[in-house]
This record gives sequence, C-alpha cells and structure tokens, in this order.
Amino acid sequence: MAIIQSGASSTVLQTVDATMLAARTSERPPEILGAYSIGLTSGALTTVTAGGTVFSFRWAPPTSTQLCMIRRVEVGFSTVTAFGTAQSLQYSMQVARNWSASDTGGTAAAFTQTNTGKMRTTMPTSAFAGGGQIMIATTAANTAGTRTLDTQAMMFVQGQSTAIGTVLTAAPIFQHQVGDYPLILANNEGFIINNVTTMGATGVINLTVNVEWMELAATTGNAIAY
Repeated sequence: MAIIQSGASSTVLQTVDATMLAARTSERPPEILGAYSIGLTSGALTTVTAGGTVFSFRWAPPTSTQLCMIRRVEVGFSTVTAFGTAQSLQYSMQVARNWSASDTGGTAAAFTQTNTGKMRTTMPTSAFAGGGQIMIATTAANTAGTRTLDTQAMMFVQGQSTAIGTVLTAAPIFQHQVGDYPLILANNEGFIINNVTTMGATGVINLTVNVEWMELAATTGNAIAY
C-alpha cells in the first residue's frame, strides 16, 4: 500500500480510516487573518433616484498588501410608509476599483470597539479600524467618492412594495459557494449597492445590508493562491 507523505514535513502522513480504508479529510476555512460580519440598516430612505448608491464597501487596509475575501452580501427592506402605486425595489451590486476617496453622506460602520464584527474573539481587530469604510444611506443616496465602477453590475436582487408592512427578507445578492472563486478585493477596491429603479413618491423604506468577509495576508504564503 502506498503512503502519502506531506511535502511540508516528513513526519506528517495522510490519515487513512482503519475500518473503511478511505482517506480522512476535513473541511476548513482558507488561511486567513480573521473573519467578520456586519449588518447595517438605513434611515427613513425615500425618493432615491435610479443609480443612487445606498451602500458602499471600500477596502483600504493600513497594510496595503492585505486582501479582503467577500463571502456573502444580503439585501432586504421593510416599507414604513406606503407608495402611491406598486413599486419595484431592485438593487444591483457593482465592483469599484481605484477607490481613493470614500463615499459620504451616509452612516458608516464604527470599528472603535476592538471586537466589532469578529467571528471569534481571538481574531485581530478588522483592518476597517484603520482604513477603508462601510457605509449605508440615511434618508437619501450616498454621495459618491473617487472611484471607478465596472460597467456592468455583478448581481441583482429585487422585491415589490405596495403598502406598509411589505418586506423583502434579507436575500443574498452575492454568495460564495464551496468550490467557486470568491470576490477578492485588493487595496482601494470594493463594491457598492445601487438603487436600480427610482423610488416613487411618498414611499419610505428601511434598507438592510449584511456583509460577511475574510481578511487575508499578502498572496505569498497562503495555502490557496489568491
């Protein structure tokens, strides 16, 4: 019977199940600095025009070689003041490059508390504590900073509202599946969530956005070459 030996250490061998004679493996996350999650909700959002940015995620870590792996982005809304007629509420996710100045006008996530967003307490404080920005709109669209958007959106999600109480339960607009290549952001890259259809008069919603991401060291040394 052949023996499979680790290339990293001559004393490490692959374990074989003694009963079923099958290779024993275990799933685990990639080699990362930390894993994080943030959920934000807007203010009383109303009359946002088509193309208005309602959420922005700019990666600009103090250590410029660090990377950000986006695992999941979810969008939802709750109607708090009814629209005059049936209203399509559609959102697009668009990647931004060369992002040298953050968006303004919204509410930014605060990382002043060292454990903010951590999936485990022993992980380091997110790089967002020292650079970059995560922002959601308040009552109107965010004001775009200095960034270059990809021509086409990556993903869309949509719902419809006719009255108070209409909701879109948080739905994935982006979700990394096992075996798929994730969205990897380098320094001064990120993504935005855009309002696709102009919001009709009188209608007011609370928008929610959830993001899960992992922070990685520079590409060299990662077990998986990102």
